[in-house]
Amino acid sequence: MSEAAIVPSRTIWSRLGWVWVYAIAMGLLEAICVIYLRRQLPPEAVSTGLWAAPLQRVPIELIREACTLVMLLAVAWLAGFNVRSRWAYFFFAFGVWDILYYVGLKWLAGWPASWLTWDCLFLIPVPWYGPVLAPVLGSAYLVLAAVAVLGSEQRATPARLGMLVPSQLLTLGVWIWSFVKNTHAISTRGFQGMTYSWSLFALGLLVGVSGLLISVNGARQARARSA
Repeated sequence: MSEAAIVPSRTIWSRLGWVWVYAIAMGLLEAICVIYLRRQLPPEAVSTGLWAAPLQRVPIELIREACTLVMLLAVAWLAGFNVRSRWAYFFFAFGVWDILYYVGLKWLAGWPASWLTWDCLFLIPVPWYGPVLAPVLGSAYLVLAAVAVLGSEQRATPARLGMLVPSQLLTLGVWIWSFVKNTHAISTRGFQGMTYSWSLFALGLLVGVSGLLISVNGARQARARSA
């Protein structure tokens, strides 16, 4: 009997619900912290993105971001029961946290004015830049992909890691490259004249969705043939 088969589906979804609550609270808390931070910076620095490079050299900001990842990973480890479920819970929490972070900024500070407004998205290992819509869409995919993987666990037809892992890693790699490829130019000149590579984002999404569907559906079909 597979490991997934002995885990009640109600436990999978109830844990997902608590991870969802945790990630929402964490996203709003992160938004509040960033609002306080930006109030200490000149308005022109915030609007151009030139504030991010100096912050990267301040250990306290790097520690804050590293702690955020550790907190998300810790709650995912507690919620999960095998490798697949733990990573699924992590990416679910990450996606919800990131979306609620920007929802919180919009709600509490009225920023961004547009979902195409550029922002510094992350600082590790170098500043990531892009329009707000890109990480929000990416996070939405992470949430849906995580639910699909957990759904496969519930049906006792766990997604095949051989296809799932490389496809999702490639997706994340392409997306990260789309955010960091102009880091040096933005860190020295700001956002003016910069364009985001939506084609790279679409390529990453295509790879991720394809790998996810092949992995999940392949496992389901294999289970049906062996039944």
